[in-house]
Amino acid sequence: MKICGIVAEYNPFHNGHAYHTAQTRAILGADTPLVAVMSGNYVQRGDFAMLDKYQRAAMAVQSGLDLVLELPLPAALSSAEGFARGAVATLDALGCVTHLSFGSECGNLDRIQQAARCVRAGLPDALRAGHSYAAALEQVVSAVDPNAGALLAQPNNTLGIEYCAALDACGSSIQPLTILRDGAAHDSEQAHIRPSASFVRAAVLNGTLNQYEDTLPPPALTILQAALLSGAAPVHTAVCDHAILSYLRRLSPDDLLRFSGGSDGIQHRLYRAIQSQTNFPAICRAAQTRRYPLARVRRALLRAYLDLPANISVYPQYLRVLAIGARGRSILRRLSTDLPVITKPVSEKRLPDELQPALRADVLADDLFALAQPNPDLRTGGSHYRRTPFCLPGSH
Repeated sequence: MKICGIVAEYNPFHNGHAYHTAQTRAILGADTPLVAVMSGNYVQRGDFAMLDKYQRAAMAVQSGLDLVLELPLPAALSSAEGFARGAVATLDALGCVTHLSFGSECGNLDRIQQAARCVRAGLPDALRAGHSYAAALEQVVSAVDPNAGALLAQPNNTLGIEYCAALDACGSSIQPLTILRDGAAHDSEQAHIRPSASFVRAAVLNGTLNQYEDTLPPPALTILQAALLSGAAPVHTAVCDHAILSYLRRLSPDDLLRFSGGSDGIQHRLYRAIQSQTNFPAICRAAQTRRYPLARVRRALLRAYLDLPANISVYPQYLRVLAIGARGRSILRRLSTDLPVITKPVSEKRLPDELQPALRADVLADDLFALAQPNPDLRTGGSHYRRTPFCLPGSH
């Protein structure tokens, strides 16, 4: 039986995501179950998700996916390499996933896999030479194949390369599959029936979503509209700027080094920006340089706010179910994993002591996420212990 994994953020779920799932099933079979590993309340660009993980997971299963699991928090706030390794390890740990489908701008799996082989062969030496991760990646791939190196100019290609490299690194039997991206480019600000998630988020923040309602599948649109009406969205840093800044101002450059990693001095630039600026976006702009890209700056600051050291493992210590779709329960019955599977908060009480630090990190992250919700009544702590997976009626 084929079971296909997808790595996603669904921030929010839109027509481009629906197209990806449809094309995946067109290749693998209309009855192929789809399992998503999805970023939780924080996303890889170094930001709060627009709405919480359970609502985004519900969007996905109401739009055709069968099961949504949470990507480990450290992976969600990592570079492309850490993000991919955490996601692939999560899918591989299920023991039943046969394929991994991802979108790419080139749509050519052979070229992506060739670039991935270059990454495995030469990246460690380039990093030891002192290059940033992005520069080292481009150097080793271009040295072997300039055409493959050109793929790195586009973000979905880069993630695809990292997925394939991660599959190779862990010796997984999961087969990669790429779908040619069709629609607006990543982070594009252009209107399109299959827009970028950035475009949808901008429409929400600008109050113009009503002009672009046809860019989301109806179930996803309904969930998003309800979240906006209740004040559960849009979640963003401006709501809790003072909370973030008050914590960051307590940190020394040595503290910031724990969360930013590396040995290129980024902690000193972060420290100066924190002291001289008065809100999170301004700190990010002040710290950003060509050497320190904006996403890396944002991730480092959010990791500091969440007390999430840079050297913490991106690999899953347990599997958290966020939503169960039409065939979700049958997938759960097919799992062959040594990891604990969390389907409701009471499950956490039975987990061994060595897993409690990771659980506490998740609890803190969810509590701090609550502070960024527009509705003050929703900013209470403890939501982690009150939420259970969304179950699609009639799931089996």
